[in-house]
Amino acid sequence: MLSSDEIARLVKDFYQLTLTIDDHRRLFPEQLWSEEDHQARSDYLDQTLAEQRDALRKNDFEKANPAAQAVMARSKLAEGDLGPGEYNQIRQAILRASIDIISELRARQDGDFNHDPRDRLLKDALGGASATPVLPSQAAAPLAVPSPPVASGGPNFSEIAEAFRCDQIAVKIWDQQTAGQAKASYRLFAEICGDKPLAQYARGDADEFRKKIQRLPWDYSKAPAYRNRSVDEILKVAESQAKTRNVQPITQRTVKRHFSALSGLWGSALSAGTVSQNIFSGFRFGSAKKATEQRDAWTRPELETLFSSPLYTGCKSEVRRAEPGSLVLKDERYWIPLIGILSGMRQEEIAQLHTEDVKEADGISFFDINDKPPRMLKNANAARQVPLHVTLIKLGFLEYVDQCRKSRQVRLFPNLKPGGADNRLGHSFSKWFTRYRRDIGVYRKGLDFHSFRHSASTLMHQAGVERAVLDHVTGHSTPGETSRYVKASALAQLQSAINSIDIGFDIVALLEAKPGLKAFVRPRLRYRKQRRPSSSRGAG
Repeated sequence: MLSSDEIARLVKDFYQLTLTIDDHRRLFPEQLWSEEDHQARSDYLDQTLAEQRDALRKNDFEKANPAAQAVMARSKLAEGDLGPGEYNQIRQAILRASIDIISELRARQDGDFNHDPRDRLLKDALGGASATPVLPSQAAAPLAVPSPPVASGGPNFSEIAEAFRCDQIAVKIWDQQTAGQAKASYRLFAEICGDKPLAQYARGDADEFRKKIQRLPWDYSKAPAYRNRSVDEILKVAESQAKTRNVQPITQRTVKRHFSALSGLWGSALSAGTVSQNIFSGFRFGSAKKATEQRDAWTRPELETLFSSPLYTGCKSEVRRAEPGSLVLKDERYWIPLIGILSGMRQEEIAQLHTEDVKEADGISFFDINDKPPRMLKNANAARQVPLHVTLIKLGFLEYVDQCRKSRQVRLFPNLKPGGADNRLGHSFSKWFTRYRRDIGVYRKGLDFHSFRHSASTLMHQAGVERAVLDHVTGHSTPGETSRYVKASALAQLQSAINSIDIGFDIVALLEAKPGLKAFVRPRLRYRKQRRPSSSRGAG
């Protein structure tokens, strides 16, 4: 078994690291926290604390896996190097420490920065020393007068970046998708500016990184012509191709995302006294488009093509949805695009809906968008009530919900399975929807499912919906004094806003004009993947 000193070092590292990260998010906030953000964070910590206590009580060590693996990686410990019971020993210690850590984070939410650990293991590990967070892998210089950067020695950028990335996952600041994007950012930076200790980089390195990556073609990580090539080689190939075709560079938004990942790492190192400045702060990023043009919207002809396609007016079969026929299958493929354009909800918000999330109050049916596990929301503002558009009701959506409940389905769309880097329920649907749009001729670059959200917001704005109500129904934060009145938006106001979405033609009338259709409202479960017929181009 591991010695008390070895366990103490791991626990102390975990404690100090977590508080360092919390200090960073407080000292370098991306924006001021709203009351809703503050309450959502407090609720999350309360829930997580209860889960950790329950896990410790039940010896459910799996709950400690992300944090344990991150701390072990920082100490260069591998699970395979541990003896019998030692991994559980570490995970139990992490669970014990996490209860104190979460309690301290929760106290900070109430303005109390003097919380002391109660668990004997953590108290002994800290040894009565100051709990001021300092990255233990670095020299502990006095905070008031940090030591000047050392020109050599210490871990290289790639090692620190990977440890930081694992830490962000462990304390649930980043999801897997964000962490994966950060990994790509760190790989690019190491290739362009070299892999060396953080103190050896200067602001000129950050500027060189910016100048190079903003010239990269938008498909540099996917196109065969760029495969297995260095950044400099990719730039040469792109420069050559630009003589004969239009080569689009990555967007400024993507450049900003790379900088954000690196700035977070440098900011953490700055608060720990490892570097003297954040070399990535203060850069400005231009935009090739106006704000209203940042996301492509669906045109009304495109919407009419989509909603008058075989998926809605009658298809050949379940696996031949793009071919005209007499079958209308009202499952997730039928409903999700309709809900998207008629509500402005995000794809994953729709995909993760449970039958209990469709509610009624004051005679108004609505979606209750919440973050009850296993649901996850993008931010605190995303929790909201979204009334059902009258068109959804006319098309039989409430009957579909009733059928789901009668068949004892927990989720509204039980065919959706988690996939992708973040195990999102909308992952496979997104791929299918792209194929289907190609098959019916409404595919173009820049137009995707999220464009429904932009279109719905635009249509409500054009209909005269007030900004506060629009932000409330779409889950955006409202800046300035107007935000005080968002909570006052009654359900009837939200319903009026939703019903103002007019896509330019009557879907209900369109379907009623086609007699002889066989409509199946009940969710049709697919227990095994069906192959698409080789003789057809119809989307499966």
